[in-house]
Amino acid sequence: MGSPVAARDSGLATERTTLAWRRTIASLCTAALLLAHQAVSARSPGNVAAVSTATVALLVVSVIGYRRNRQLRAGRTGTAAMTIVATTSAVATVAMIIAVTMSWS
Repeated sequence: MGSPVAARDSGLATERTTLAWRRTIASLCTAALLLAHQAVSARSPGNVAAVSTATVALLVVSVIGYRRNRQLRAGRTGTAAMTIVATTSAVATVAMIIAVTMSWS
C-alpha cells in the first residue's frame, strides 16, 4: 500500500514540472521579444546577432522542455541532470546577451 502523500500527489509533480517549463519558455520568449524591439530601435548589426542567438536558445529550451515533459508523462522520471545543465546554459546565455546588448545602448 502506498503512502498517503504519494496517493495525494498522484501526477501533480509532473504537472508542476510542465508548468515550470512553460514559465521558463515564456520568459525566454519575452526576453527574445525585448531584444527584437531593441534591435529594431537601435538598428545595430550586433543587436540582430543578439536576437538570433536568443531565438536559437529559445528553440533549444523549447525542444528540451518538450522532450522532458514527454518523458515525465510516460513515467520515466529518471535523473534530469543534463536537461538542467543545458537549460541553465541556454538561459544564462540569453541573460548575458541581454546584459551586453543593453550596455551598448
